[in-house]
Amino acid sequence: MSSPTTTVVITQASCLGEGDWLDAAELARACQVESAYIAQLVDEGLLAPAQTEPAWRFGSDELARLRRIQRLRADFDASLPAVALMLDLLDEVERLRGLLPPAGRHG
Repeated sequence: MSSPTTTVVITQASCLGEGDWLDAAELARACQVESAYIAQLVDEGLLAPAQTEPAWRFGSDELARLRRIQRLRADFDASLPAVALMLDLLDEVERLRGLLPPAGRHG
């Protein structure tokens, strides 16, 4: 008896390097959401464009943040205000970890 297999086909992929930008529609497409959802996240302060003039531009940090928002919403069935609180707490943990000396070094 053979086990079932799953085939995934990637039709297009690209990496964002420094200086590479996505507009709101491209970011929405990359994360499989509607452009209106991007605007909602920006309006609610959950996502901030790296550039705003002449149009919104999003980089790899914003792409990663949007994916994190999606994971939090899916994993915890969280509302946007709850996601905002979770992101604040995760950002604070990251900031505090940055204050710790590197592992293996004794001060």
